[in-house]
Amino acid sequence: MARAQSPIKVHESTKEKVRYAALMAGLKQAELVERAVDEYVERHSEEFDRRMERAREALLGGKTSALAYSAGVVEEDVARVGGVASDQVGSRKPRRATSNQARSPEGQSARGSQSSASAASKTSRKSTSRSRSSTKRPSAA
Repeated sequence: MARAQSPIKVHESTKEKVRYAALMAGLKQAELVERAVDEYVERHSEEFDRRMERAREALLGGKTSALAYSAGVVEEDVARVGGVASDQVGSRKPRRATSNQARSPEGQSARGSQSSASAASKTSRKSTSRSRSSTKRPSAA
């Protein structure tokens, strides 16, 4: 069976090690790399299993769990910085500030900069779409 050609980028010193090891083992470089990868995966299979299980738990745990996992933090950190509102399940819209949220000494909500930016963008929105007539190309004469 013919092998597919798919070059990989490695440091030149690694390439030299592969060349030398393949020569000493009486293998082609591709065969040596294939065996090395197989051996590495076998040796680290328990670690891969643990990581896959943790990812599965995070995905099944809901948005907060998945966000914490992808950011590499604990769920409590996600909740501390604003979390994911229960009414936001399945939505990508940012949560709006409520009057119940804690206020900073400056009188802004904990999410004040985001809320202010959101409010500012709503008040000064400009249309970015062009009308059809402005997109016409000049005719060639």
